[in-house]
Amino acid sequence: MIVACQHCDFLVSIQDLGEQQRAVCPHCGNVLATTQRNYKQWIAAFSLSSIIFLLLSLQPHFISYAQHGLKQTISLMAAIMQLAEHYSVFLAALLSASIVILPFIASALILVVHTPVWQKMNPHNARVVAKFIMALRPLNLADIFLVAVLISAFKLTAFAEIEVGLGFWAYILFVLCFIETLSLLSQHQLWQLQQAHFTPSIEHCAKRASTQSLKQCHVCQQISRDVHCPRCLAKLRYRKDNSVARSAAWMLTSLIFMVPALSFPIMDTINLGLHTPATIYGGVEVLWNNGSYPIAIVIFIASICIPLIKAGTLFYLLYRVSYPTNPKVAAKFYRALEAVGKWSMIDVFVVILLVSLVQLGTVLSVEPQPGIVFFTAMVICQIFAVNNFDPRLLWDSLNKHE
Repeated sequence: MIVACQHCDFLVSIQDLGEQQRAVCPHCGNVLATTQRNYKQWIAAFSLSSIIFLLLSLQPHFISYAQHGLKQTISLMAAIMQLAEHYSVFLAALLSASIVILPFIASALILVVHTPVWQKMNPHNARVVAKFIMALRPLNLADIFLVAVLISAFKLTAFAEIEVGLGFWAYILFVLCFIETLSLLSQHQLWQLQQAHFTPSIEHCAKRASTQSLKQCHVCQQISRDVHCPRCLAKLRYRKDNSVARSAAWMLTSLIFMVPALSFPIMDTINLGLHTPATIYGGVEVLWNNGSYPIAIVIFIASICIPLIKAGTLFYLLYRVSYPTNPKVAAKFYRALEAVGKWSMIDVFVVILLVSLVQLGTVLSVEPQPGIVFFTAMVICQIFAVNNFDPRLLWDSLNKHE
């Protein structure tokens, strides 16, 4: 089987992989395909476990806290409903979709794909399901939410006594199973189950796909000279449309949002009637002064350092498109951007959690402030900026200059 690398566009011949093996692009180091022993059984088991633990996490006792004789026990769904009722339907929808609805749908569809039901599904429905699964994969925020829960619980210990319930432990198990499910999920094997990969006529395997008028499908990795992918019917393009301009525009927009995001308060803590608004940096400073060094470092890196590093790295990649030197190094920077892209959402989830969980009136409450809206917009713009960048342009530019 011959595939085109999604990061450098070089054609690579992949022989039959044995168990526990993976194929890596010899030009840029991108992982092209992986295999796992008893692949179907393991991924079906973990996806089923994810569904079970996710449903268990919705039981009434997720977390409880008490202060001055007042105690509140709340479930995950009750927290979401409370957020929608008192503050923001948008934030409630974002929370419910990212930590419950989308993970449940993804786990259920992955389970269906790796059972005999998949073989009986008509080709059209099978294509729709496979496309939907791959579209949901990068939207996994359950692991970030879990870290945010731990940080939120740690912050609450400064004001109240915290007790976690069965729902909390079930959600931890769900996140672990869901992460393993997604790590086992292979785009190559998923589409092989739906329809086998076929190779068009190729003159030189060692060359790049575009030099032979071949386009790679961004959905199923099929290479073809047709307008639409013969396997999944997606429209084929040599490169992402206006990649450089769109990436630069999204990143510049994120930098505009970054100014108010770091300047305005993101939340206001009300403790015994006393209002304490806090910016991102102010919250980090308070945690550091209280001796919570690990939590302070995590929030500082995720909320302040990573957005700045992402912006600098992407602008460096955009510069290298016009002035190429070593695309292998640039490709490593791009993979790092993909890996850390969503971790800036930690602070967003921390604020959403505290707002939805902590509601004891003037005794102890947390209210969202304008800064969190700007911060959320900044993170989303940066994610779009990275997703719109086409790393194959780095290699295109090098070939033009040679």
